[in-house]
Amino acid sequence: MGLRSFVIHVSTATERRKAIEKELVDKDFDLNFVLDGDIASLTPTRLSAFFSSKMQEPTTFTSCAFKHILVYQEMVRDNIPLALVLEDDIRFYSNVKLLAKIIDEIKNRALSKCIISLEDSRLKYIPKSRRVSGTLLYKEQSGRMTGAYLIDYAAAKSILEYIEVEKVSRPIDWFHNQCITNNVIDMYWAQPPIAVQGSCSGSMESLIGKGQSGILKVVSFKLERIYKRLLYNLR
Repeated sequence: MGLRSFVIHVSTATERRKAIEKELVDKDFDLNFVLDGDIASLTPTRLSAFFSSKMQEPTTFTSCAFKHILVYQEMVRDNIPLALVLEDDIRFYSNVKLLAKIIDEIKNRALSKCIISLEDSRLKYIPKSRRVSGTLLYKEQSGRMTGAYLIDYAAAKSILEYIEVEKVSRPIDWFHNQCITNNVIDMYWAQPPIAVQGSCSGSMESLIGKGQSGILKVVSFKLERIYKRLLYNLR
């Protein structure tokens, strides 16, 4: 596939890098780690270029958002038509092979200025009553976090242009929702999803929030996922 792929990563988190490299070793991705934008590098000048006064503190949230924005800048600068953006705790399900079909559907439906949510970290799904045989992508009015998504050139450019007018004032996943509301981008969910964030499923500790990890969290998340999938299959 050779898909241009970016991993949002804190440069000092060496164990997480080893884990994500192991996760992606057999994937045909053109892998690029986003190392710029660690907290220590976020000077007031750099922050003011993208963020409102609410987000001009060098925190884990601003660092994460900053790295996503750097991806969009690189896409526009290098004229990258479609990219895969991953956070470094992402884990793919066994159905990851659907990614090729998802990309084909983007092309066949001529979707543009779009982000494609690939994960179910928030355990949100398309209700069965809305699903269409042979269709993997469904338009939605919010995202499902930013652990794994596809973004096209038009969306990256549109977001950057919006930031010039309306600075980022919230974490990147919430900012995506703001962009959807203001018709800056379109959001589509992949059904079924093909990935989950380890910091949400409990298999990894979070570097941003205070989420739990460990066997109890893993079991709890798996049980809730079974329940939610059944629930959405009845809707």
